Amino acid sequence: MLRAEKKIIFVLVALSAFLFCVKASNAEESLPPVLSISPREMNLGSIASGEAAFGLFTLKNMGSGSLNWSVKCPEGWRPPAGTDTITSLRKKTDYLRVEILSFPLNEQLAEAQHSVEMKLETEDQTLICRKKLSEGAHKEAIKITSEGGNRTIFVTFFLSSVQEEALLNLNPTKLDMGSVLPGRAASRRITLTNKGKEMLNWSVAVEKSKRDENTAEFKKGRYISFLSDEITEEGAYAVPAHLKEMMELAGRWTDNEGYPSGAEGENTMTLRFSGTGIVLYLLTCPDADSVGLYLDERPVTVGNCSEVIEKRNGELPVAAGLADAVHVLTIVSKDSRVIFEGVKIMGKKISRAPAGSIAIIPTAGTTLTQTNYLQVTFAGRELAPGYYGGNIVFTANNKQTIVELFAEVLPDNITKLTDIYRFSSADDYLYTAKPQEDVAKLGRGNYKKEGIAFRLYAPETPGTTPFYRWYNTWKRAHFYHHEQSGGGKNLQGYVFEGAIGNIATSKLTNSKELYRWYNPSSGRYFYTTDTRAANIKKRGYRFEGIAGYVK
Repeated sequence: MLRAEKKIIFVLVALSAFLFCVKASNAEESLPPVLSISPREMNLGSIASGEAAFGLFTLKNMGSGSLNWSVKCPEGWRPPAGTDTITSLRKKTDYLRVEILSFPLNEQLAEAQHSVEMKLETEDQTLICRKKLSEGAHKEAIKITSEGGNRTIFVTFFLSSVQEEALLNLNPTKLDMGSVLPGRAASRRITLTNKGKEMLNWSVAVEKSKRDENTAEFKKGRYISFLSDEITEEGAYAVPAHLKEMMELAGRWTDNEGYPSGAEGENTMTLRFSGTGIVLYLLTCPDADSVGLYLDERPVTVGNCSEVIEKRNGELPVAAGLADAVHVLTIVSKDSRVIFEGVKIMGKKISRAPAGSIAIIPTAGTTLTQTNYLQVTFAGRELAPGYYGGNIVFTANNKQTIVELFAEVLPDNITKLTDIYRFSSADDYLYTAKPQEDVAKLGRGNYKKEGIAFRLYAPETPGTTPFYRWYNTWKRAHFYHHEQSGGGKNLQGYVFEGAIGNIATSKLTNSKELYRWYNPSSGRYFYTTDTRAANIKKRGYRFEGIAGYVK
């Protein structure tokens, strides 16, 4: 009898515990929506007449499910036309981009007020609000209405007249020239603009070594840029070839002008590096609370993100004084739009690049409103393998601005690769290793540059063969094949244009398939390493197989 009573009591206790768990689970699932916004206030800094500044707010539902929210023009602001409200429906995480634009002042009007435009943007909607504001500091309250509570965010900014004095603006301020082979060269571009109203007179030169300088230890760390010009589908960020051994991505990473940025959900970036420390460079940091850093699986405190952007030029020291060994930095971006520019790996000795190895064109000029493009070239001729650096010094208005340059010279026995660029005109795709030699053809056909499609091998690479190009003027279509006979293709009407590089006919180490697609309606071909190629399918192309293996 006693045993039966104990059994009944046990069953009742277990049943009660089960019911409690079910109730708790249901309660958790039925939590009401709660709106959380980060940050609650943002300082956009000084905005001169004719300039703009923006910030990004992250909106999250801390309850269950998703919620609706809406935003109106702030008090006193009016839309030029149409609705004064935008609404976002049923999302767990959303973003609100706020941009303040100060229209150019009418110079004929004394004490003229600034005509200011506030642009409120979600992923698929835009609300324009306008108002006249006086010069000076302003703080605007933007009210967010939702079923998870009403919130108010604040945007502060300072309106000023046009920057009278000429002001030099450079992009980028750090140059990663990548890796070059001895005897080869790499080129990058610097954009120069004038943020002022007066004429900007500028000059540029490579800094010379100083007396008694130890040129073998010119710098202590090497900067590596995350900028990618790889062709991507639907705005996704693609890891550039030179970072594939270092960087690994999981989740969804978007391409923000060539740099990686997180998106909805949990996204992970893993960086493997060898050195004694690492510094992260951020372009924007709207929601640092949504980014977690882990060094060798141990959490790292991020710190004040706005201070990183405003006071440290985006420089975020992560670790220093590490053992000189292989380490792993893991970046977890959860519903975040932080944009990552690159890293600096500490512990590597950077030698000053010898005189003559860095060239800049042009070296001087005057700029008022136009944009100047400067070509910077690093030549690895007669340089021993290793890491090199240099300072490019810009002088304007008796002030100097330095752009740092970093490059690696590889040993001569490294497999040589050639970047293949893709250009498109309607449905014709032209692949070339030398756009400068095809400039006339590209101009006549109104081709648009899409970026680096893949990489081919150098002619002397074992296991590879030339990859040939033909063009049919009647069809306005290019064809590519590793056999000079065309591999069974009817080449009537096609003009042979030679080889664009070497392709592997069987899989080599770390190579990837190059797929060929064909459109029977137009007779045109498309080549890609993308296994999905969803966009090309929609345009009537059908899969034809593997054209070869590339890098």
